[in-house]
Amino acid sequence: HYDGSGQLLTASYMDYTMPRADDLPSFKVSTSNTPCPGNPLGVKGCGEAGAIGSPPAVINAITDALGVDDIPMPASPATVWATIRATKH
Repeated sequence: HYDGSGQLLTASYMDYTMPRADDLPSFKVSTSNTPCPGNPLGVKGCGEAGAIGSPPAVINAITDALGVDDIPMPASPATVWATIRATKH
């Protein structure tokens, strides 16, 4: 929200009223069954989006801690141990 001179009036969450549950209109939730043709079970994955950043973050932490630019995949304990031993001069 801006005033007549263009000044932002809701610059923080203290100024901006977040909607609450009682602010929502009444609605009905329904589901529909849409099988996925890409696999024999007709199912799709769900929930992976929240974990998509974790594997790269772990690999970046490992390579940073070991001071290497790359580590062979998968980063199993044996692979990490071999990389540690290979980086010791």
